[in-house]
Amino acid sequence: MRHRWALWLGIVTLSALLLGAVAFVWQQKIDVPERQAKAVLSQRHEKAPHREAAQMAATHFDERLDRPIETLAGKSFKEILKNDKFIGSALIIKQGKIIFNGGVGYADAASKRVNGPTTLFQIGSIQKAVTAVAVMQLAEEGKLHLDDPVGKYLSGIKTGDQVTLRMMIDMRSGFALKKYQPYVMDDAGIIRWAISNITYLPQRNYAYQAVNYLLLAGVVEKVTGRSYEQQVRSTIIDRLGLKHTGFLPKMLTDANRSLTYTGPVTNPYQTSIGEPKLWYNRELGTGNMYTTVADLYRLLRGIDDGKVLQLSALRALRNRDDGVYTAGIYNHADFYSTNGTVAGQMASTAISHDGKDAVILLSNYNSHALNLHNEAVRLFQMLRQKG
Repeated sequence: MRHRWALWLGIVTLSALLLGAVAFVWQQKIDVPERQAKAVLSQRHEKAPHREAAQMAATHFDERLDRPIETLAGKSFKEILKNDKFIGSALIIKQGKIIFNGGVGYADAASKRVNGPTTLFQIGSIQKAVTAVAVMQLAEEGKLHLDDPVGKYLSGIKTGDQVTLRMMIDMRSGFALKKYQPYVMDDAGIIRWAISNITYLPQRNYAYQAVNYLLLAGVVEKVTGRSYEQQVRSTIIDRLGLKHTGFLPKMLTDANRSLTYTGPVTNPYQTSIGEPKLWYNRELGTGNMYTTVADLYRLLRGIDDGKVLQLSALRALRNRDDGVYTAGIYNHADFYSTNGTVAGQMASTAISHDGKDAVILLSNYNSHALNLHNEAVRLFQMLRQKG
């Protein structure tokens, strides 16, 4: 009896094992395709942002912007620039068409190399608009909020619990620097030195102080865990496919760089201005980028078109339209302008909100005879008045 029971138990156990094996194999046949499908779908999702970024860069990159163009309409603007003693490169776009893309004067007077569409210039404080966007990208990702106090990210600031990131973006923090940074430092050292040398003006009153954006660069580094340059290059420059844009000192050894000159208008190339490492080292987040007129237009239009930031987020960032400074620009009802000066080079733009009308001016002549920002806005207004 015991033998029969043992035999029966063995048969039942073997049958259960066989049924389990069959079920396992069957489930594997079902699961494998599903897992493969999920893996493919996952890969597609991972590749999608890169694909979309590449597509956006491709559609936004117009090679004509890198070629000399001078139409009949553009010649009059070139003559105005010459008469106003402008030296540099200019890009002028009217109703979506390039009417002038070229240079005036020399990029290198000694070798007689002229300024043109692919000549490199520093953009100075126009970089602040880039820094503001880098901060807003992190806000869009939920990694920070513009109403956060700066003390949440950077310690050692006396009013760090009162001053918000928004106040710094709008230059209403009350921060100012006692003196310039005295020697070359790494990013962390630059930020520590700035914090140690801040003075405190009345808050909420507008006061243009570059240290606000230097500290915002520090916030970007704190939140992302990588350098400001790495973050901006990855999320803005590379995403827009900019081929002629970067950070100093790379420009200083590029064959297309513009040298900086100063002198009377009768002898503008009288003196060449060099640039010690300290000059650009202390411009973290505020003025150590370079570009061409074409890439500067691509950069600003890429931001305006929502290529690097949702348009709703951009509107929240640039929350004024009265021409008062905010987020690196002077925003008006139907256009905005930018301006920068560093190491003797000047940069100014005026662009309609739809991008169809634009004036981009980059200069390598340090002249007190010409206010380049006023010039860009004046040419822009002339551009819109002419039929």
